[in-house]
Amino acid sequence: MFVLRAAAVLVVLLSGCASSPPETKTDNPTATRLVGKTRAELLQCAGKPLREEPYGHGVVFRYYKEAPMFEESRPFLKGSIAQEHHGCWASLLLEKDEVTGVEFRPVPDGTEYDHCEDIFVRCMQ
Repeated sequence: MFVLRAAAVLVVLLSGCASSPPETKTDNPTATRLVGKTRAELLQCAGKPLREEPYGHGVVFRYYKEAPMFEESRPFLKGSIAQEHHGCWASLLLEKDEVTGVEFRPVPDGTEYDHCEDIFVRCMQ
């Protein structure tokens, strides 16, 4: 059971890597505020991305933030029941060393973006 669950999580994580470049249009306030930040500002406030992928005349920075373990389970009598793993992929397109596009993709789809926003909390100060 554990191996099957681990394999499922791995597939979900890897599928987040094989996506199109981030869109420049977003309605998320955190994502909107990231547009225009320089590469240096981004590295200073968010740290090194998990991946840097060349794209056209720019590069896509990919970050991932996973929910803390206490959010992954709910109490049940004297133990807990494991819940579905969740987190968020953040992809930022940098062209000429400036963020021009941002995409937040929650895992699984349909959940909140708060874990992506957590990655960039220091960038909003």
